[in-house]
Amino acid sequence: MSPIMTVDTIHWVFAFLVLLSAATMGWVQLGQRLMVTLIGIQVLIGIVYAAMLGTALAGAGARIGEHILGALLAMGAYIVARRASTRVPSRPLQLGLAAAGLLLLVGTAYLGLKMSGKIA
Repeated sequence: MSPIMTVDTIHWVFAFLVLLSAATMGWVQLGQRLMVTLIGIQVLIGIVYAAMLGTALAGAGARIGEHILGALLAMGAYIVARRASTRVPSRPLQLGLAAAGLLLLVGTAYLGLKMSGKIA
């Protein structure tokens, strides 16, 4: 297996770990802290993968930017949700932000699947 395929596989496996964690643990304060860490690691893996692909990413165009922006917005949603749970005792706000983070992660994963050609 080539190094690029290895990093691609790691990126996909970790992406589904992030989605599973968001669906199961992203609703509580400790889970939101974990989500920020997992998304950060996933972004780093994606940067390594993009660096290995190099000019092959030119065909992806703006989709790459949307993919990265979605991940960073999801990370931001979990950061704000965790902060809201400690500063404002508003459980609906915290859950709404966690739900927004989950939806952003699902959309980001969908974009990744489209860019890789795994779905039409």
